[in-house]
Amino acid sequence: MAVTVDLTAEHDEIRSVARRFLEKEYPSARLRALAGSAAGWEPADWEQIAELGWPAISLPETYGGVGYGMAERCLLLEEMGRVLLPGPFLASAVLAADLVALTATEAQRATLLPAIGDGSLLATVVAAGDLYAGADATGAITATNGDGGWSLSGRGGLVLDAGIAEVLIVVARLAGGVGVFAVGSGTDGVGIRPVDLVDRTRRVAAVEFSGAGAVRLDAAAGTAAGVAAALQRGTVSLAAEMVGGAQRCLDLTLDYLKARHQFGRPIGSFQALKHRCADLAVAVDAAREAVHLAVDVIDCRTRADRAPVDAALVAAAAKVAAADAFLLAANEMIQLHGGIGFTWEHDAHLYYKRALCSAQLLGTPVAHRARLAEALGV
Repeated sequence: MAVTVDLTAEHDEIRSVARRFLEKEYPSARLRALAGSAAGWEPADWEQIAELGWPAISLPETYGGVGYGMAERCLLLEEMGRVLLPGPFLASAVLAADLVALTATEAQRATLLPAIGDGSLLATVVAAGDLYAGADATGAITATNGDGGWSLSGRGGLVLDAGIAEVLIVVARLAGGVGVFAVGSGTDGVGIRPVDLVDRTRRVAAVEFSGAGAVRLDAAAGTAAGVAAALQRGTVSLAAEMVGGAQRCLDLTLDYLKARHQFGRPIGSFQALKHRCADLAVAVDAAREAVHLAVDVIDCRTRADRAPVDAALVAAAAKVAAADAFLLAANEMIQLHGGIGFTWEHDAHLYYKRALCSAQLLGTPVAHRARLAEALGV
C-alpha cells in the first residue's frame, strides 16, 4: 500500500526550525540536569514552546489553533524524540487536546482548547488504567450523578505528568456506557502520588479518585468512538516521537563507528558491523513509513486506488514498528559503542530507558500485535 504523506518545503521548514530550537535548548548536559531535578522540567521552557505555537499546531483555527493536521504534529514529535524532550507536550497538547476535541461539547471545546493550545492550561488524560495500556478505556473509574453533580471514584493508574497538570481529563464508566469528565487536580477526593520510572526524562504519577467532584464534558452520543479515536491519535503521535529517538540512536552510532579506529581503519568499515547498521536503518525507516501511513489514514487523505483502512489497525502497526525500532536502536547503540556505551556518562542509557517506558505507554507491542493478529484472523 502506497503512503501518500509527501513532505513539502513547508514541512521541511517546520522540521528545520524545530531541530534548531530543540538542539539548542536541550543539549545532553541540560537534559541530564532536568532529569535529575525534582520537577523534571521548567515552566519557562514550556512558555517558549507555547510561543512557537506547537501545542496548538493541530488544533482548528476556530479554537485558536494553527490548523495543521497529524502530519505536521508528528514532524514536531519526531524532532522532540531526538532530544528526549521533557515536559507535558505529549500529555497536554496531544492526549488531552485530542480527547477534548473529539468528545466534548462545543461549549466545553471553546473553553478548554484555546487554553490548552496557548499553553496556559496544562492537562492530562486518565484512561484505561496504567499508562493507558488497558483494553478498557475506563479502567477502574466509575462516575456517579448525585444531588451535588457528578463524582468520580476508582483507581486511575499511572498517568503522564499528573503531578503538574491543572486539569485531569478522565474517561469513566457510566451506567449507560462511557463519559468524559474534567477534574481539577487539587479537587477534594483526588489523590496524586509521584512514581519513579527508570526513564527520568518523563514523569508519571499514580492517580486515584474518592468521590471527587467532576464536570462532564461529552454529549453522550459517540463518546466511546471519540475516546478510541483520541487514543489512536495519541498512539501514532507517540510512535512518531519514538521514531525520532530511534533515528538519533542510529545517527550517534554511525558517527561513532566512523570516528573509532581499530587496526588502522574505522570500525564502521568492518562487514559485520555494516550488516547490523543496515538492519537497524531498515527498521527505523520501516517504522517511519508505518507512522506516515497511520497519519495518512487519520488525516483522511484518500486515494482512488486503495481500499479504506481501519485507523485502529494502522495505529497499532505504527506503535509496534516504532517500539521495535527504538528498542533495537537503543540496544545496538549500547552494544556498538563498546565499553563506553555502558557508562553513565554516555547518553545511550537515556535513550534505552525512554525506549523501555515508551514501549509500555498507550498499549504494549504485545497487545497491539494481538489486535493486529485478531483483525487478520491469525
